[in-house]
Amino acid sequence: MALTKADRNILRLMQQDATITLSELAEQVGLSPSSAQRRLQKLREDKVILRDVSIVDPKKVGGAVSMLVEVELERDRPELLPPFQRWVAETPEVQEAWGTSGRGDYTLVILAQSVDHFDALADRMMELNPNIRKFTTSVVLKTLKRGLVVPVE
Repeated sequence: MALTKADRNILRLMQQDATITLSELAEQVGLSPSSAQRRLQKLREDKVILRDVSIVDPKKVGGAVSMLVEVELERDRPELLPPFQRWVAETPEVQEAWGTSGRGDYTLVILAQSVDHFDALADRMMELNPNIRKFTTSVVLKTLKRGLVVPVE
Protein backbone atom coordinates (compact mmCIF):
# COMPACT_ATOMS: atom_id res chain seq x y z
CA MET A 1 0.00 0.00 0.00
CA ALA A 2 1.40 3.37 -1.00
CA LEU A 3 0.86 5.90 1.78
CA THR A 4 -0.30 9.39 0.85
CA LYS A 5 0.65 12.55 2.72
CA ALA A 6 -2.82 12.48 4.37
CA ASP A 7 -2.30 8.83 5.41
CA ARG A 8 1.04 9.73 7.00
CA ASN A 9 -0.53 12.66 8.83
CA ILE A 10 -3.31 10.40 10.10
CA LEU A 11 -0.71 7.90 11.34
CA ARG A 12 1.28 10.64 13.11
CA LEU A 13 -1.84 11.97 14.86
CA MET A 14 -3.18 8.54 15.81
CA GLN A 15 0.17 7.57 17.33
CA GLN A 16 0.08 10.70 19.49
CA ASP A 17 -3.51 10.17 20.68
CA ALA A 18 -5.76 7.40 19.37
CA THR A 19 -8.72 8.91 21.23
CA ILE A 20 -8.81 11.91 18.90
CA THR A 21 -12.30 12.41 17.52
CA LEU A 22 -12.93 11.84 13.85
CA SER A 23 -13.86 15.51 13.46
CA GLU A 24 -10.60 16.66 15.06
CA LEU A 25 -8.59 14.18 12.98
CA ALA A 26 -10.25 15.33 9.75
CA GLU A 27 -9.70 19.00 10.59
CA GLN A 28 -6.02 18.55 11.44
CA VAL A 29 -5.39 16.48 8.30
CA GLY A 30 -7.42 18.76 6.04
CA LEU A 31 -10.01 16.20 4.97
CA SER A 32 -13.75 15.79 5.36
CA PRO A 33 -14.77 13.54 8.27
CA SER A 34 -16.06 10.85 5.88
CA SER A 35 -12.80 10.87 3.89
CA ALA A 36 -10.72 10.70 7.08
CA GLN A 37 -12.87 7.81 8.31
CA ARG A 38 -12.40 5.87 5.04
CA ARG A 39 -8.63 6.39 5.13
CA LEU A 40 -8.44 5.36 8.79
CA GLN A 41 -10.50 2.23 8.10
CA LYS A 42 -8.27 1.35 5.12
CA LEU A 43 -5.14 1.77 7.27
CA ARG A 44 -6.65 -0.69 9.76
CA GLU A 45 -7.79 -3.16 7.09
CA ASP A 46 -4.34 -3.12 5.48
CA LYS A 47 -2.76 -3.75 8.91
CA VAL A 48 -0.78 -0.51 8.81
CA ILE A 49 -2.51 0.27 12.12
CA LEU A 50 -2.33 -2.99 14.04
CA ARG A 51 -4.42 -1.96 17.05
CA ASP A 52 -5.27 0.94 19.36
CA VAL A 53 -4.15 0.59 22.98
CA SER A 54 -3.92 2.56 26.20
CA ILE A 55 -0.43 3.07 27.63
CA VAL A 56 -0.42 2.39 31.37
CA ASP A 57 2.17 3.69 33.85
CA PRO A 58 3.64 0.45 35.25
CA LYS A 59 4.63 2.05 38.56
CA LYS A 60 0.99 2.90 39.28
CA VAL A 61 -0.19 -0.70 38.85
CA GLY A 62 2.58 -2.61 40.64
CA GLY A 63 5.06 -3.28 37.83
CA ALA A 64 8.09 -1.44 39.07
CA VAL A 65 11.14 -3.40 37.86
CA SER A 66 12.14 -3.58 34.21
CA MET A 67 14.71 -6.12 33.07
CA LEU A 68 16.51 -6.75 29.82
CA VAL A 69 17.11 -10.48 29.45
CA GLU A 70 19.44 -11.90 26.84
CA VAL A 71 18.65 -15.58 26.15
CA GLU A 72 21.00 -18.05 24.46
CA LEU A 73 19.45 -21.26 23.14
CA GLU A 74 20.88 -24.67 22.32
CA ARG A 75 21.23 -24.49 18.54
CA ASP A 76 21.18 -28.25 17.98
CA ARG A 77 17.58 -28.62 19.22
CA PRO A 78 15.42 -26.58 16.80
CA GLU A 79 12.34 -28.67 17.68
CA LEU A 80 12.33 -26.95 21.08
CA LEU A 81 12.06 -23.44 19.59
CA PRO A 82 8.22 -23.33 19.21
CA PRO A 83 7.61 -23.98 22.94
CA PHE A 84 9.99 -21.12 23.82
CA GLN A 85 8.26 -18.80 21.36
CA ARG A 86 4.85 -19.78 22.82
CA TRP A 87 6.11 -19.14 26.35
CA VAL A 88 7.27 -15.67 25.28
CA ALA A 89 3.93 -14.91 23.58
CA GLU A 90 1.85 -16.17 26.53
CA THR A 91 3.84 -14.58 29.38
CA PRO A 92 2.37 -11.15 30.22
CA GLU A 93 5.54 -10.00 31.98
CA VAL A 94 7.38 -10.23 28.64
CA GLN A 95 6.69 -6.79 27.19
CA GLU A 96 8.81 -7.11 24.07
CA ALA A 97 10.93 -9.84 22.52
CA TRP A 98 13.37 -9.78 19.64
CA GLY A 99 15.38 -12.43 17.81
CA THR A 100 18.86 -10.92 17.75
CA SER A 101 22.36 -11.35 16.41
CA GLY A 102 25.32 -11.14 18.74
CA ARG A 103 25.91 -13.04 21.96
CA GLY A 104 22.34 -14.12 22.59
CA ASP A 105 19.60 -15.41 20.34
CA TYR A 106 16.75 -13.41 21.90
CA THR A 107 16.44 -10.27 23.96
CA LEU A 108 13.37 -9.91 26.18
CA VAL A 109 12.04 -6.82 27.93
CA ILE A 110 10.42 -8.03 31.13
CA LEU A 111 8.32 -6.02 33.58
CA ALA A 112 8.15 -7.56 37.06
CA GLN A 113 6.60 -6.46 40.33
CA SER A 114 9.85 -7.13 42.20
CA VAL A 115 13.18 -8.92 41.94
CA ASP A 116 11.58 -11.91 43.70
CA HIS A 117 8.80 -11.94 41.10
CA PHE A 118 11.42 -11.91 38.33
CA ASP A 119 13.38 -14.69 40.05
CA ALA A 120 10.26 -16.93 40.07
CA LEU A 121 9.58 -16.03 36.43
CA ALA A 122 13.16 -16.90 35.46
CA ASP A 123 12.85 -20.25 37.25
CA ARG A 124 9.65 -21.02 35.28
CA MET A 125 11.32 -19.91 32.05
CA MET A 126 14.20 -22.35 32.59
CA GLU A 127 11.93 -25.18 33.76
CA LEU A 128 9.59 -24.90 30.77
CA ASN A 129 12.30 -24.33 28.16
CA PRO A 130 15.06 -26.95 28.36
CA ASN A 131 16.74 -25.55 25.25
CA ILE A 132 17.88 -22.39 27.09
CA ARG A 133 21.64 -22.68 27.43
CA LYS A 134 21.95 -19.54 29.54
CA PHE A 135 20.54 -16.09 30.07
CA THR A 136 21.87 -12.82 31.38
CA THR A 137 19.79 -10.12 32.99
CA SER A 138 20.30 -6.38 33.23
CA VAL A 139 18.11 -4.39 35.63
CA VAL A 140 16.87 -1.10 34.21
CA LEU A 141 17.93 1.63 36.64
CA LYS A 142 16.49 4.60 34.77
CA THR A 143 14.22 4.96 31.76
CA LEU A 144 15.43 7.74 29.49
CA LYS A 145 12.86 7.17 26.77
CA ARG A 146 9.97 4.81 26.22
CA GLY A 147 7.86 4.86 23.13
CA LEU A 148 6.11 3.03 20.39
CA VAL A 149 5.84 5.84 17.85
CA VAL A 150 7.01 4.75 14.39
CA PRO A 151 8.42 7.59 12.26
CA VAL A 152 6.26 7.97 9.14
CA GLU A 153 8.12 10.71 7.25
